Amino acid sequence: MGNDSGGLTDVVNAPADKIIEALTDFDSFTEWQGSVLECEVLERDEAGRGSLIRMKVDAKIRKMDYIVRYSYDLPNGLGWDQVSGDLKENTGRYTFTPREDSGTDVTVDIVAEVGFFVPGPMKNLIREQSLKNSMR
Repeated sequence: MGNDSGGLTDVVNAPADKIIEALTDFDSFTEWQGSVLECEVLERDEAGRGSLIRMKVDAKIRKMDYIVRYSYDLPNGLGWDQVSGDLKENTGRYTFTPREDSGTDVTVDIVAEVGFFVPGPMKNLIREQSLKNSMR
């Protein structure tokens, strides 16, 4: 079974620094990411940003626990790679491109592989929802 990857670009009516601030406020993830049940910062980098994050998510087919390591290429983007957990693979990246109207083009690319059989239409639905939720 191959991995699932897909990307989504949307215009966010905010500057990149405000978007980055929201995306790295791990303490508030459960408030705005509907599928995130728990989110805990396990380590911080030298700048005080969350670098090792444990999450428990409701993936609809089952609840999953995983730990990801975040990397930062600010102000251009940030990303994560799974260190351990229930998923076979889980990586992602946000890329930020400033717009002339003070907004930002935000692209999110996610690669996820659950490691067990999930029917194609359900996998597509889960991927689409994950991408949409990551932009809220």
